[in-house]
Amino acid sequence: MLCELCLTEKRLMMLVQEPNDLRFQVHPQAKFDVRAAVLLVHAGQLLATVNSASGIALVPGGAVKFGETAAEAAAREVREELKLNVVPQLVGIVESFWQQPERTYQQLIMVHRVTLTDAQKAGLVWQKGLEGEWLSFAKAARMLQPRSLARFLTSGDAICHLIDR
Repeated sequence: MLCELCLTEKRLMMLVQEPNDLRFQVHPQAKFDVRAAVLLVHAGQLLATVNSASGIALVPGGAVKFGETAAEAAAREVREELKLNVVPQLVGIVESFWQQPERTYQQLIMVHRVTLTDAQKAGLVWQKGLEGEWLSFAKAARMLQPRSLARFLTSGDAICHLIDR
């Protein structure tokens, strides 16, 4: 379960509807959205923001906008959050279901992965208010939210579809 206190301020703000976001209020206590997530990997590590109080790790990403492909959304989010231009590769889809005390969420997450070069890693510039850290794949697997994202840390030949409840 993901509680409101577990989210970083930036991630909590991202749950707010922005123009053209594919986010839908199903009813006052239920929301559905289409998201792009990006696993940025380098030398067996994953870049993530970690909430020190909860220990939850989140990867760059956000809502897909109307008329935008998931890959375009993934690239845009990485540009906005890290000032980095990448070409994300779709590696899977996660149907994620989670709750906060007064709201239920269902998300369709288009998961992308990018293996960064040494130069790209050195050139990362976090958006104001965000900080990240490099986690070993083993540590990331224990901390990621949703947890099923860990299945996409290493390359596979086929796109995988997972359900995370």
